[in-house]
Amino acid sequence: MDKDWTVTRFLRAIVAAFAVALSACGGGGDGSGPVSPPTAEAAGAVTTSALRSQNNGFNYTIQVYVPASYATGTTTLPAIYVTEGDAPYGNATGGSGAVSTTPSRFDTFKAVMQRRGTQAILVGISGTARRDTDFLLPTASAYLAFITKELAPSIEHQYRADPTRRALSGLSHGGYFVVAALVMEGTAGTPSFAYYLSTDSSFGAHGNVPTYLDYVKQLNANANPLPTTLFLGGAAMFNGPIATQLYTLLTQQPHPGFTVLKSIYDTSHVGSDVPAFEEALTRFFP
Repeated sequence: MDKDWTVTRFLRAIVAAFAVALSACGGGGDGSGPVSPPTAEAAGAVTTSALRSQNNGFNYTIQVYVPASYATGTTTLPAIYVTEGDAPYGNATGGSGAVSTTPSRFDTFKAVMQRRGTQAILVGISGTARRDTDFLLPTASAYLAFITKELAPSIEHQYRADPTRRALSGLSHGGYFVVAALVMEGTAGTPSFAYYLSTDSSFGAHGNVPTYLDYVKQLNANANPLPTTLFLGGAAMFNGPIATQLYTLLTQQPHPGFTVLKSIYDTSHVGSDVPAFEEALTRFFP
């Protein structure tokens, strides 16, 4: 059900049609022409650094994009934490066999934000090779602790990032991780993110959808306040049905302050990623 990152054509309005060679699945999505390069006024800036996790020992590459207005502004901005920021949305090699330049998930989301003029900080987290470790239980708890206890405080120390307006984004196994993060935090105390953005979630390592839903039912064990928003995006012909079942489950038990939203797209598995991200920007970071 984790119709993962091997895609033949992709991304409307962001990149041209690509043949994708990623990890372990099939599918396809229509793409149109590439976006024009941003103007100097819209470009903003990107910094790249490394952060070794004290929770799992892995050394993550971290990319941070700030909009052009950041340099002369004084206000704090929301921060969007993007798992698999290093995942390529294209061929690893060109037609002649030479290595080609292909946009990553971070690059693609950055281009969307530049085009829209989104006033937010984008944080791309490497680690696509660790997706079966970092995103799935039980080891997902260490990865979540890395993001919330190490990465986010570091970003908020270095940048004018608002800790009350954090967002966490993931696709497929990453989309599962976003939901699992909400379950882990929501059952233990206050969520660390204002927005949990789960796109075309797999059922993780639970084996099937019913056991995944049983896991998520922990959130419905009581009616305690849950001051956050979960946005479930899905591809109609892929994992969209999982998003729909999660939505149905989580709207059965009201929690003060908790909002659950759902959108299903007529796209491929990976092709749902950009439409879901754009909708999240429209809803939460206009």
